[in-house]
Amino acid sequence: MTIWNSRAADPGEPPGRRIVRLACGSLLGACLAFLAALALLLLVPQARAVTIADDAYDFAVTSGSFTPQPVGLHGLTPPASGGKQWTYGAGRWSVNWSPVDLPDVATGNWLTSPVINPALQLGGTTGALVPIDAIRISLAHKFNFPFPGGAYPSAAGQIAYSINGGPFVGVPLAAYGTGTLASGPSPFGASPLGPYVGQQALVAPAYVPPSGAYSSLFPLLNGGASFVGSTPGYSDTGGTWVPSVATLFIAPTTVTSFQVRLINANLGQNCPADAGWDLRYLQVDFAAPEPEGYVLAAAGISGAALVRLVANRRRRRGQYR
Repeated sequence: MTIWNSRAADPGEPPGRRIVRLACGSLLGACLAFLAALALLLLVPQARAVTIADDAYDFAVTSGSFTPQPVGLHGLTPPASGGKQWTYGAGRWSVNWSPVDLPDVATGNWLTSPVINPALQLGGTTGALVPIDAIRISLAHKFNFPFPGGAYPSAAGQIAYSINGGPFVGVPLAAYGTGTLASGPSPFGASPLGPYVGQQALVAPAYVPPSGAYSSLFPLLNGGASFVGSTPGYSDTGGTWVPSVATLFIAPTTVTSFQVRLINANLGQNCPADAGWDLRYLQVDFAAPEPEGYVLAAAGISGAALVRLVANRRRRRGQYR
């Protein structure tokens, strides 16, 4: 038995008309799929392949309007004299201090960047807010942080960051690059530090606070890695500037506010007079999500829509025969 309805082919329909009808139906389906893909792309015009150096600070030229701040426990902070707090001069930010004369009292210094707004740069003249999915922090610096052994060092330096005004978070060890300046994780490629450093090998932190009694080593932040030891030939006036690069991969987020903080920590033990940290150059790069993912998604939706349209047509044709 053959069942006919308005959607089934008319047996009396001329073959030429039927071919035209089927062709028009397929063309309509393809057009609809194309329009759906175009609509999806228009919904995400800001997802462009953009990598920018939003803020770069050459401290040989300017202080960069960074904000120094001493911090401590029980009201004790490093003294303001003798360079024992972050100080700008001689083309660098530097701190060189010994602890207060009490045992087991952690003190330190913060050096915080101005607020960086990558969305304004990425949005161009339109001011569109663009999602960020990768951030790179590059430093040219040198340091001497004594680590005589044991559960914690005498002094340490840590890099932290804040996104959209949130709390500062210590950069984890896994974010730091190894190898040389020429090697860098996608999407950034080689580091910009070449002109500012005296060696090409990237220097990564070597200390992560252990769990248990020392899991909250003030002013170090939990989960963040810290620089310890000494860079080549370090002294107050000499030594080699070395590169350190950290890359953070995040879920696509509209970043309207970003800050970097350098945390110089003394954990209550005596430091030699020459202990300290010096910063020559700092750069922050941001990357927007690559558009290929959106294009492929749109193409996939278009293809799926077309396949489904054809399958439905064939199913209906078979259903009525």
